[in-house]
Amino acid sequence: MNRKQLIRSAIPIVALALTATACGSSSSTPKSSDKPKTTNTSTKATTTAAAASDTGAATLRAGLTSLLTEHVALASIATDAALRGDDASFTEYATALNGPDKSNTSDLVAAITSAYGPEVGTAFDGLWRSENHIPQFVAYTKAVAAGDEAGKKAAVDKLTAYAKTFGDTLHSVNSNLPADAVTQDITMHATTLIAVIDAQKAGDQAAVSKALNEAYTHMEGTAKVLAVATATKFPQKFDGDAASPASELRAGLTGLLSEHVWLAANATGAALGGRTPQFEAAAAALNGPTDSNTSMLVDAIGSIYGDQVKTAFDGLWRSQNHIPQFVAYTKASAAGDEAGKKAAVDLLTAYAKTFGTTLNSVNSNLPADAVAQDITMHATTLIAVIDAQKANDPKAADLLRAAVAHMAGTAKVLATATVAKYPAKF
Repeated sequence: MNRKQLIRSAIPIVALALTATACGSSSSTPKSSDKPKTTNTSTKATTTAAAASDTGAATLRAGLTSLLTEHVALASIATDAALRGDDASFTEYATALNGPDKSNTSDLVAAITSAYGPEVGTAFDGLWRSENHIPQFVAYTKAVAAGDEAGKKAAVDKLTAYAKTFGDTLHSVNSNLPADAVTQDITMHATTLIAVIDAQKAGDQAAVSKALNEAYTHMEGTAKVLAVATATKFPQKFDGDAASPASELRAGLTGLLSEHVWLAANATGAALGGRTPQFEAAAAALNGPTDSNTSMLVDAIGSIYGDQVKTAFDGLWRSQNHIPQFVAYTKASAAGDEAGKKAAVDLLTAYAKTFGTTLNSVNSNLPADAVAQDITMHATTLIAVIDAQKANDPKAADLLRAAVAHMAGTAKVLATATVAKYPAKF
């Protein structure tokens, strides 16, 4: 199932101030004695629907979606830097990926530990950091750079062996995860990420974008499988259904909105580095007319809110005051043009207000001011990434992770408000 189908089938880590409001407030609701029973039933259904996207199972799936897609995104940035000979960036992103603390791996280990307990968490830590996992992607990258076919094969062989070990291990702690199926899934993870590395080495930026999308999408599926199996094993810890329409919606939006930031940062980093083909490919993958992150997000919104809102959202998201202003800010940064940077920020700020007003007009569960603040924070966190990229600041990777985490919170809010508005669809 592709990403469009994932969200359409539903028809559908950061807490925002908007969340409580989006869930609905009863302070101004008339008492039940003042309303017909049919209205009370409707209100109850709306409350249940709103909660469906915020259950333990839905939260688990959204969190795993964020972490596992980030695993691929960070790995691909690190391998790209390695192939370009940018050792500083490689070290920065490799550390963000697999460092001992405050890394993608440490966060993933913490998530597994919270579900399965410290003993399994420790075992998972050793397994995920195994010499036959992440280090073999590094080994493959080095072999590709050197034209070492034997080295490439050795890395692939170790990754294949790792997939079997991973499958056997996960099955041993959760019988809902068949060993062979998990092995095939991790093998596919390796295959899709290796395809990214091969395309990076070939300098085929269109192929990089396609392969990266496939690798990213694959991990969304992995997150679903792991979340469903985990929630099934521990129903007392994870209420709700990780495969429900509301969970599908929240996870799908998490993946799409997170990818929006990853692609934007790839584009701005390439622009500042003078890598024009890479910038153009990332910009097309981000905001192209078809098969782009924007077009998939627009389709997702349209599948729930209808064609009229879909068209309006398309124009709003592609507005000259949104994505093009991040490009304008990047160009001004490269030129040392402070006035240009300020102009871009001013337009992004104005856009945030327009975005908030528009979303509130189609869904009253999304307060205009809160949405505007959220989009302002999106702009602020991404601009911080651009500034760090321009300065070659080693904190760029951590700032990028923060910008992506913010969008996971945005996805939660949008999903909660949407299921509250359309309880019959969820």
